[in-house]
Amino acid sequence: MAPTMSPKTTLRAALLLTVALPIAAGAQQAPRVTKDAPATQPPRAAGAAGRVDRSKPPALPPTPALRVPTITTRALSNGITVAVLENHEIPVVSVRALVDAPAVLDPAGKEGTGALAFAMLAEGTTTRTAEQLADAFAELGTAVAPTGFLTVTGNVDRALELMRDQLWNPAFPQAALDRIRANQVANLRRLKDQPTYLAGRVLANALYGAGHPYERATSEASLQAITRDDVAAFHDAYVRPQNVKFVVAGDITPAQAIEKLERVFARWPAGGKKAGYEVPAPPAIARTTIYLHDRPGSAQSVIYAASHGPRRDAPEYYALDLANTVLGGSFLSRLNTNLRETHGYAYGAGSGFSYRRRPEIGQFAASAQVQTDKTDSSVVEIVKELRDIAGARPITQAEYDLAMSNAVKGLPLAFETVSQLSGAATQILTDSLPLDYYANLSRNYEAATVASVNAAAKKYIDPAKLAIVVVGDRKQIEDRLRALNIAPVVVVDEQAKPVAAPTSGGAQR
Repeated sequence: MAPTMSPKTTLRAALLLTVALPIAAGAQQAPRVTKDAPATQPPRAAGAAGRVDRSKPPALPPTPALRVPTITTRALSNGITVAVLENHEIPVVSVRALVDAPAVLDPAGKEGTGALAFAMLAEGTTTRTAEQLADAFAELGTAVAPTGFLTVTGNVDRALELMRDQLWNPAFPQAALDRIRANQVANLRRLKDQPTYLAGRVLANALYGAGHPYERATSEASLQAITRDDVAAFHDAYVRPQNVKFVVAGDITPAQAIEKLERVFARWPAGGKKAGYEVPAPPAIARTTIYLHDRPGSAQSVIYAASHGPRRDAPEYYALDLANTVLGGSFLSRLNTNLRETHGYAYGAGSGFSYRRRPEIGQFAASAQVQTDKTDSSVVEIVKELRDIAGARPITQAEYDLAMSNAVKGLPLAFETVSQLSGAATQILTDSLPLDYYANLSRNYEAATVASVNAAAKKYIDPAKLAIVVVGDRKQIEDRLRALNIAPVVVVDEQAKPVAAPTSGGAQR
């Protein structure tokens, strides 16, 4: 039997080892002496007399080259498009099914049908109960959602079978429907306590008007109106080959991906509808208006300053993205520097352009959550920054350089993992972008000049046509907002409809 060491002996040995290691390391770096050559000294530190020069930061290494994997597209025999990105560094594969079934397809009065249908896909199939699905996932060692999975290469075939079963054969058990619906109703009630949710609802109504596809949202009443037949009908109509695309990324070749998907999904039953719809143009914003929604006792106010935005395929897309980085798209942006660093009104402030699939319009919004007694001052500063970026204080060369560096130098980090590769291909398919989009991304950003960035900001940010939403304690902020004389103030409900004046406090005018 091997001898054991007492605690004192172990401690003594450890101490001796810590002393011996530096000695050994020093011995390895000792000058080398041979009979034919003099002693050679180890390299000395940079700077005068071997000292490091700390008067200036070290030079940055060159920006790593952006290596974007090739996206190969093929089609299954039933017409389903498949995008494949190879990456054989680790033995994992990601598969995603992109189902084109947006919320605008929900029947009127039954908003939330599509989301409820997709939530139900994992609740059991005609061949497996939910418990049996869970057992199959445990045996496989990975969860398989109806619309995708990430697993080791050897498990792809079995994972695809489980994915197909959920997509094709959902059972829609009534008990599961009742449970999920109850959870969604409870979640909606919690959301109504959140000022950001309330601000979003008011903003959607202010920008698009009641009943517009972009305004419609799930409500308790719409959830309660949805039946099992509604959910099954939505699945039968839209979860069909003509509305599906696959993205496969990782340790797999295009030929292997097509072979595996063809074997599993080629016999997907035809039928249903093509997910087509038309979205009417929203009413134009005639003039800037402040929409105040009362949240009594709120310690903070949520502020949105928003407008309609350009389409995703606008020629100024890259210039506009750089302009937004300067305005509110980074920590060093004008909005965040103003409200957080200079004035201390908020923990953070920002802005952004959001896009929908072509040819639908996008949306612009600047936002912040500020302390209640600084609500009016924050509105003043936000509007000031929007006026400045739109021409009063154009973007400088230094701001442009920082925004360009932010846009280009971070790109290599966006393609490090298999999931990131899958996400990149997903964006290309959903936004109908060219396959070489990422390969040309740096060049497209660098083609934007300071002049074109300023022109884009002036074109798409109009301080005279904004919907400014403020959610906060009306009694404390209404009179001060009116005193600004920036824009008319309208006190509204969640649907952005004017409400009557209270019996005390601020007054509707």
